[in-house]
Amino acid sequence: MEERSRWTMHWDEVSVFDGNAVSLGVEEIDLMRAAGESLAREASAMTAGTVLFLCGPGNNGGDGFVAACSDSLSGRSAVVASRPKSNTDASSHARSIAEESPGVHVWPSRPDGTWDLIVDCMLGAGGGGPGSPLRGPISEMSDWARSLGAPVLACDIPTGLGGPDCLRASRTLTFHSTKSGMSREDCGEILVSDLPWPPEIQDCGPGDSQRYPPLEPGARKGDRGRLLVIGGGPYHGAPMLAGMAAARSGCDLVHVAMPSKAASRCEWPNSIIPEELPDGDLLTMSSTASIGAFTQSGRRPDSIVIGPGLGRDERTIEAVKAILGMATEQGTPIVVDADAVGALPRGKWPRGMTGVATPHEAEASRWLGEAEPHEALSECIEEDSTIVITGPEDRLTGPGGRSASARGGHPRMAVGGTGDLLAGAIGGLLAQGMPPWPAARLGCALLREAGERAAGEKGPGLLAEDVPVHIAHTLSDWTGSA
Repeated sequence: MEERSRWTMHWDEVSVFDGNAVSLGVEEIDLMRAAGESLAREASAMTAGTVLFLCGPGNNGGDGFVAACSDSLSGRSAVVASRPKSNTDASSHARSIAEESPGVHVWPSRPDGTWDLIVDCMLGAGGGGPGSPLRGPISEMSDWARSLGAPVLACDIPTGLGGPDCLRASRTLTFHSTKSGMSREDCGEILVSDLPWPPEIQDCGPGDSQRYPPLEPGARKGDRGRLLVIGGGPYHGAPMLAGMAAARSGCDLVHVAMPSKAASRCEWPNSIIPEELPDGDLLTMSSTASIGAFTQSGRRPDSIVIGPGLGRDERTIEAVKAILGMATEQGTPIVVDADAVGALPRGKWPRGMTGVATPHEAEASRWLGEAEPHEALSECIEEDSTIVITGPEDRLTGPGGRSASARGGHPRMAVGGTGDLLAGAIGGLLAQGMPPWPAARLGCALLREAGERAAGEKGPGLLAEDVPVHIAHTLSDWTGSA
């Protein structure tokens, strides 16, 4: 793929990129073949002797099945699988070929002989994250592998990485980029191999829905998060649009707080909970005490969106600064949108603040000045902060070299209010527990697709309020949760 910024990936980003690749027409089995062939080459480079593959039920195991069938390992490889069946279509296909030759033992069955190299294909990014304990057959197979005393080649990520029962590797072949938690102690020498992913897999797309929190069958009201939207004053429609987008993203409880005169001009949908502020015309410091009381009450929000329709009065900017400080102190993720961007410190991300800023080009220029987005985020870590500069193409920047674009949609999405929809969608995803980077990515992808679908129905007469229901439809299609 063409050279782009590559960052140390969160484990869950592997499935995101795979999903985006499939949406771009890449077959999952082709990715598996490429990974397996690279793994076989590395195994052959490490030994001319016998090679034992330990394969889990997911795609990491599928990579091992492909590698074990390689001509370069013919007659000197064996396979032990953790379970009788594999979990994915691609890994099941690869397994069916390996069952013919060299054959597949299902744990606790194991082949006779001694082994010059063990290839660990048990979990990879399918594990529970760095430090997660091993259980069941995977734990037993790891203990057995350690007892054999042979060097270990790990496929993508060593099984049990970061935990006390890690199957430590002499060498790790990882794909596309290094992953969170990798260390020389657990991984040995780390090599990075490319996959036939098109460059666009790093951009926002359907694969980002892989990180959408799954719906729990026994969920109760509030389990999917509570969001507070703070906006309005000169304009009352903007915070309502943000609230509707958040509700359609799956957020359970959406509160919209605005000055009283703006609130009185609204027709409140049943799905939005009104929170009238003491201020009449504009948000000022007079309302910060009531907002602070709300955020520390039994109805404490899981995230906040601030900015839609606020206006740029100096008294409003002063109040926004105070609210940003509250959110930072309380550890509440926040989306800073529209006029609220003017309250951010010049050229910097507020120290300790978790969340997403969504300025358009002019707002970004006023805020960042000569600084680039990655410079403003230089003191931030992992996925805790994101800047989305909105426009015909949204440009996303996160810590640690993260960057992406969101393209597509429909020209009519230039209509007023779409920025409010984006802020609300991201805020709703944050309230459901998504970190800022994946929430921003998924929010951008959802809004582009929802706008395209809405325009297919409404054409040139598309309005911002036509879009939210299509956010729900898109999520349903992408997650298969209809």
